[in-house]
Amino acid sequence: MKKTFRPEKRISAPHTRPRENSATVSEKPGPAHGLFHLYGRKPILEALQLDCVREIEISARAHGTIISDITRLAAEKHIPVRRVESFAEEEGHTIQGVRASAVAPEVRHDLRRFLRALPETPLPLLLMLDGITDPQNFGAILRSADGAGVNAVIIRERRQSPITDVVVKASAGAAYTVPVFQVTNLHSILRQLMEEGFWSVAAVGGPDSKLYTDYKWNARCVLIIGSEGAGVSDLLQRDVDERISIPMYGKLNSLNASVAAGILLFEAAKYRNSAR
Repeated sequence: MKKTFRPEKRISAPHTRPRENSATVSEKPGPAHGLFHLYGRKPILEALQLDCVREIEISARAHGTIISDITRLAAEKHIPVRRVESFAEEEGHTIQGVRASAVAPEVRHDLRRFLRALPETPLPLLLMLDGITDPQNFGAILRSADGAGVNAVIIRERRQSPITDVVVKASAGAAYTVPVFQVTNLHSILRQLMEEGFWSVAAVGGPDSKLYTDYKWNARCVLIIGSEGAGVSDLLQRDVDERISIPMYGKLNSLNASVAAGILLFEAAKYRNSAR
């Protein structure tokens, strides 16, 4: 049953972007997978287990249990392994004596088609990210999303970290397991989801927010997490059904975005699983 969208919440603001074409979500398939370099022992072992690695290079000086596991699993999967003398240092990467050519995680654009195929139980849970630009945060959020059983993550095209090797590493492989959809206009998508029966919940501090433990995650939900600097945009906040917050007991008044996402997602998972 579709939820009726409440027109009284529709507030236009002079600073909002012009309305995008109504076809904000393409029905075309995601982009063709490219290859990129993946670094670090555990990230490469995790990618191997997910059948995402195409070639591996291991330094002649690299040894240890995880290196042995990588070599063994690569042989089982018939993935070529080359021993190299050494690696040149690459800016921003901790190589740990091993580098792999891996398939880049897919970023999809067929959100409507995906939603049509969603089962009703356990209750679908979507995660919308409003401008998470830090790749470590993005990866950590994907890792929590996988652990909490999130059906899909929705990101925007601009002012959002792309899925890079840093994101894959921070996600512990979840960048390959959680469907990620990129859309042109988060606000338009949020309204569409609400019209389709999803209840919208924004992680927003303040006196008007409900304590997150008091919210009942007993419906189809989309949880919105904003960036640490700007938070959830005013435009999205104006349309959401509920604002929730996490109480702080120390001297600081906010949490890292990935930590907040993890707390809220597992609270939602508790309710979803009890509804099975």
